[in-house]
Amino acid sequence: MTETTMNKTNEQQTLPASKVLGFIKLTRPQFLIAYLIIALGALVQGLIQELTLNLFHAVFAIFATLISAIGVHYRDEAGDWASGYDEVIGGMGIIRDGILTESTVRNAGRIITVFAILTGILQATLLFLDHDQLSLFLIGIPILIVITFVNFLTEEIPLGHEIFTTMSYLAAFYWVYLSQNWMINSSVILYSIFIFLLVFALVPYQDIADIESDKKTGKKTLSVMLGIDGMGHLCIFAGLIALLFLYASMLI
Repeated sequence: MTETTMNKTNEQQTLPASKVLGFIKLTRPQFLIAYLIIALGALVQGLIQELTLNLFHAVFAIFATLISAIGVHYRDEAGDWASGYDEVIGGMGIIRDGILTESTVRNAGRIITVFAILTGILQATLLFLDHDQLSLFLIGIPILIVITFVNFLTEEIPLGHEIFTTMSYLAAFYWVYLSQNWMINSSVILYSIFIFLLVFALVPYQDIADIESDKKTGKKTLSVMLGIDGMGHLCIFAGLIALLFLYASMLI
């Protein structure tokens, strides 16, 4: 019996409640919380400038951001498994434990991603109709690349995993900010650099537990290339530099 057949058999035998919990776990709630916090930071930037907050567009933008992230998380889980990265350790373990099959996870991710794209197009259209503003369509182009690209492939390129993941949080910040039809100024740019460096400093820490398996499968994450000590020093330095940009954004 092949491993794929065994996984399908295990999925059929899995209780519905376990499948539901598996789908929830695959959303990677810890990262969704991070996206939510970044999105709230975008709104705070406008509020401290005493700009008018459109609650509907704010909630819509945050919803679109989280749905996009979930689609990426699902497809990333399936992609990692198909590439043999998570056979022993890594990922959320839902496919490995036979709770859901790779095809189920992949197809769910594709459906969610399509829904996220349609949601983004709708919000960009609403902003254009309300304010004759094309900013969300423009920023939507690089965001579309981020959410449709096969994310696990970035782990095969030095710094690819860290830069690509960090850019997704930066994209979330600007998507939520621009959904309010607010203008970008120097303070916002400096604050977004702070976010970029802060997230860049935090991303490698999620890979610490997977260092040995990542080495065996050929991943080129910072954790693998620099080791724990080297990665720690770089991340601390990036975090400290991030604070300088935060201070600068507060002074302008």
